[in-house]
Amino acid sequence: MYQCAGPRDHRHPMNIAVERITLKDPTELALTLDDRDVPLIVSGALEGWRALAWTPSELARRLPQLEVEYKISTSNAHPDLRQPSADAIFRVERGTFAEFMRLISTGPEETRSRYLFSGLEKYLIRRRDGRSHIDPDLAPLLADLNIPPFFHESQLHAAWCWFSARGVRTWLHYDQNGCHNLNAQVTGSKRCWLYAPDELSRLHLFSLGGGNPALNCSEIDVDAPAPQFAGFAAVPTFEAVLLPGDLLFIPAWWFHTFLHVGDFNSNVNFWWKPANPRWNVVAARQAVLDAAATAALDEGHPNTLACLQAMDRAALSRRFGTPIPVPASPSTTHGLATSPLPQL
Repeated sequence: MYQCAGPRDHRHPMNIAVERITLKDPTELALTLDDRDVPLIVSGALEGWRALAWTPSELARRLPQLEVEYKISTSNAHPDLRQPSADAIFRVERGTFAEFMRLISTGPEETRSRYLFSGLEKYLIRRRDGRSHIDPDLAPLLADLNIPPFFHESQLHAAWCWFSARGVRTWLHYDQNGCHNLNAQVTGSKRCWLYAPDELSRLHLFSLGGGNPALNCSEIDVDAPAPQFAGFAAVPTFEAVLLPGDLLFIPAWWFHTFLHVGDFNSNVNFWWKPANPRWNVVAARQAVLDAAATAALDEGHPNTLACLQAMDRAALSRRFGTPIPVPASPSTTHGLATSPLPQL
């Protein structure tokens, strides 16, 4: 039986409550949000969204025959990094959207929490090369919500829907795309824990060449940290509870993990490119991984693999304030390592 108490008791002195504000002037917030360096919850930001009335039965009725892929875990963890193989970690199944809604709305909680739908399987909006692409199958859902007015349309990178039952744990990770994230809590509720990028060296990410492709994820199971990660309890943590109508701002490169506590949880998150991109230890480390993926080097060669591993270990051990070399231009950085996870 898994436990879902969270990384630590909420009364722990290292926990910091995420600031919560009530939306009054969207224009004023838009002027400051892009440069904000810590998380924020905006209450009342989803006013007028028809999506606030979403239910599993209503969504199944609207998209009954839509074929989708969805995640399936042997536990409540997504991705299921408690498993030894990539096939088990990233396992997906295929069925109708109506069948997925049945899976997360009926049966024991422990069974329902094994399933998760996200935009990795089917995006809502994706913007590339200056053009926005809307998935035609999910377009009816897009009509039930509004894109937050806090960034310019040209900055939008992607928008995803998430659907889940109570008990789902999304693993501690950072988003690889370098984007700010606005996570709209449409129905249900979630607890979230967030960690600043300068805590990279204390969050023990899977390293390049270590056999696990989830390079943006922590080795730490926050619900049951192994003894070698005892220091995790001392890492300052921003904590919040998201309620229907809340909008959580996650700055680029911040680590986060969620526990889904509503009976039926639906979220829509919007990634957008910062006007002034962040440069920190996590961004530097991801630059190494991205350049490696572009180069498609032969990791089977021992000298190449040793070089890549040394570079990643150096990035993972850095603390905020330690000088980090600025990456070379794209023409010279094409040739470093591989990042098997799909880019958002």
